[in-house]
Amino acid sequence: MGFVAKDPWHPAIRREQMIARELVRLGRPVSFLQAPADWRRLRSEPVNWWGHLTRARFAPAAPGVRVSERSTVLPGARGRLAERLDAALLGTVLRRSGWDADVTAFMLPWEWRAAGAVRGRVVFDCTDDWARLLPHARRLPDQLRRIAAEADEVVVVNPLLGELFPGRRPVVVPNGADAGLLAAPRVAERAERHAVYVGSVAERFDVDLLHGLLRALPDWTFAVHGQLVFPDRARAAAERFRALVAGSGGRLRYHGLLPRERLAAVLDAATVGLLPDVPGRALGQSSMKSYDYATRGLPLVATAGHLELAAELPPHTALVSGPDEMAAAVRAAAEEPAAHGARRREWAAERTWSRRTGAWLDAALGRPAPVTGSAAPAA
Repeated sequence: MGFVAKDPWHPAIRREQMIARELVRLGRPVSFLQAPADWRRLRSEPVNWWGHLTRARFAPAAPGVRVSERSTVLPGARGRLAERLDAALLGTVLRRSGWDADVTAFMLPWEWRAAGAVRGRVVFDCTDDWARLLPHARRLPDQLRRIAAEADEVVVVNPLLGELFPGRRPVVVPNGADAGLLAAPRVAERAERHAVYVGSVAERFDVDLLHGLLRALPDWTFAVHGQLVFPDRARAAAERFRALVAGSGGRLRYHGLLPRERLAAVLDAATVGLLPDVPGRALGQSSMKSYDYATRGLPLVATAGHLELAAELPPHTALVSGPDEMAAAVRAAAEEPAAHGARRREWAAERTWSRRTGAWLDAALGRPAPVTGSAAPAA
């Protein structure tokens, strides 16, 4: 099995890494080609950048998983020329590296043009509404139509994303829950009036909403754990976030990337988990953090942009709009019955990555396997 991935292998917290590990458990070794570093890597690692421009260099990264970096000149989302150049380089890398996966999963639409360089089945795994995230990428409709016409299978994390692929009926395989996190012993006492967010801090993270929440809940503290990944075009939002942390008097703390082994302790010590996304950018998502929160029974308060995911939200999730509604829901979550947390853990146990990967593999191999919004077939 092979992934032409949308992220690096480290930190191994994304959908493709979780599926890769489950595939290995099923006896299927994985080749993992990381998302490319563009010409800016020349400034810091020129030798490394040149070394991965036309050939992959795979090395073991986890049991059954070999990983290689990749270089490109410009991100393929930048336009027609960038797409063609990036795809040509990617195709060269795949051919020269002896890529021999029975199934290759592509995850970025502007890389699909290189799919002709691989043998075996070729699958597109769609995790985002890329047009919403990258409105400047004008080539996306053409790229998605091409995928719809050429892919052996299209897998989407949310039924809404199926509309992006005209003439196809993609298989829906949402994200899943980490069985290890579900089984981990409780290691911290739940704090009073402490909200947590665990996940990337990017354009879909609603900085202004968090600002309003700080004002509406003056007796609460907040913690944000995750990578700051605002693109250059969103520098203003990044600066607002940093200013919010600096001006909070210690009530809002940013802790950076959270090691996976510490996640249970951080979630157990919180009163409530937050999902403060900009509503328009949250459409079509399958939020991994909502599964993480559910494994520990943590209440979830989410913005209403996730309303279309109602069948895949943990039980007793509060869907809100604006800081006042979110503040009221946060206070209510702090007083919820203990049974609500137990129900969320049961919900997560029905949606572990082993179940999701069984459904994903069926789709990738072309085996008929209907997928529903609840528990997918066990692997």
